[in-house]
Amino acid sequence: MCRRPAEAAGRLVMLGAVTAKGRKAKTGESGGGPRVIVHRLAGTKKALEACRLIDGLYRAGRRVVAWVDDPGRAKMFDEYLWTYAQHSFVPHVLWSGDGEAEDPVVVVTGSLANPNRAETLVVVDRLPDPAAVAAFPEIHDLASQALEDQGRREAWEAAGLSVSEVRGVPIPRDAE
Repeated sequence: MCRRPAEAAGRLVMLGAVTAKGRKAKTGESGGGPRVIVHRLAGTKKALEACRLIDGLYRAGRRVVAWVDDPGRAKMFDEYLWTYAQHSFVPHVLWSGDGEAEDPVVVVTGSLANPNRAETLVVVDRLPDPAAVAAFPEIHDLASQALEDQGRREAWEAAGLSVSEVRGVPIPRDAE
C-alpha cells in the first residue's frame, strides 16, 4: 500500500468555500447527507483540473471514485491521470464493472458505483441522477463554463443536498 504525505490531510477540501447562504463553510460541516463542493472552473476543459483534484485528495489519504459518463472519455481520462504531471503518481484503475477494487482511486463509467469503498466522489461529467451519490459523504463536482455545466449547483440543491462552491481546484505543490 502506498503512503501519502500526512501534511496534506484536509488541506484540499473546502478551501475558500462559500455556502448557499454566502457564509464561509467549515471543514466537516454537514447537514446529515452527502456534502457537495462545486468547483467553478474558468474555462471549458476539465481533465487537468480533475487530475489535480484527484491527486490532492489521494495525497490527503482519501479513497476516490472519479465518475465519467462516456466509456471512451473514461479510458482517455484514465490514461491522462497517469501522465498529467511529470512528478505526480496517482495509483488508480479504470473499473470494469465487476467486483471490488483495492486501488485508492477508481475511474467509473456507466452506472455510478463505489467499488473501492471511497468516501469521496469526483464528478467529471454531469450525473444523470444526483440521488445516486448517497454512498459518498463528500462529492466534488467540476463545473466548467460550458453550456452543459450550467445549473450544476441548482441540480444538487434540488436533490436536497448541502452545496458549497469554490473557484477552481487547488494545485498540489509538486504537480505544478
